[in-house]
Amino acid sequence: MRSRQIVRPRTVSEATTALAEVEAKGGRALVVGGGTIAVPQLIRLEVDPTDVVDLGDLEIPRMWHDENTVRLGPAASYQSLLDTPGAEGYMPLLHLMAKGITGGIQIRSQGTIIGSLVCARPYSDAPAVLVAHAARVTLASSRGTRTMPAEQFLTSPEHPDLRPDELVTEVILPLRPEAVSHGYYKLKFAESSWPVVTCACTVLADGTAELTLGGVRGVPWKIHVSGRVANDPRQLRDTLEDRMSAFAEDDFWADIRADGAYRRRVAATVASRASRHAFARLPSGMEQP
Repeated sequence: MRSRQIVRPRTVSEATTALAEVEAKGGRALVVGGGTIAVPQLIRLEVDPTDVVDLGDLEIPRMWHDENTVRLGPAASYQSLLDTPGAEGYMPLLHLMAKGITGGIQIRSQGTIIGSLVCARPYSDAPAVLVAHAARVTLASSRGTRTMPAEQFLTSPEHPDLRPDELVTEVILPLRPEAVSHGYYKLKFAESSWPVVTCACTVLADGTAELTLGGVRGVPWKIHVSGRVANDPRQLRDTLEDRMSAFAEDDFWADIRADGAYRRRVAATVASRASRHAFARLPSGMEQP
């Protein structure tokens, strides 16, 4: 078995210095947050790093907020989000998602939001929900920092815009007063399985809806529709099919769970259920279309 160097940085500077040193010597670093994805990859020999950078001791708060934003650090787990007072109001879609994460309390407590984002798996819950939240991602290296929208960070399946010497230090969620209601739905074939297709729906104050689909394409897909379309399954199906017809066949994600044709076929049903959930949760006094 290969002997690996394990580093447990306490600060961002220590972490980025460690990553820079690995790159300089021609090594391959594996950054571990919660470990729910990285550790099984190591066991199955799917990755073969020379160095492991364990973020378990990193001195960054799990989450913090001001009057305009909520910020999640590398250790922010699904369960810590559920346990934080007021989190449902600050990040409603993430809260809805976290309540239904596959794997129960063990995965909710260990798995991290940023870890899921960095893995950029099309079928994971978190990446599409972060895009739905209009999240921004801050990356740090020994050269400095850069920040970009989550939608831009997720450039292709399992290959985000993350350089070998970079670390995601925070995800920034803007508070959106124009977003008045939210819904989330995911299709999966068994209670313990990964999702096949997910959809996050945000209803805006003007009655329109943002739909962000995960698992249909290689990256999260956000569209904007009228409230009338969002509430009519047939119109929504026709609208999605019209927009999907512009994509090439290999734009649709396929894996062992389902091929691209199936994901395309069920996209409207999943979106309709997320939309129904969101519109059913509208504040009193706000009428459905």
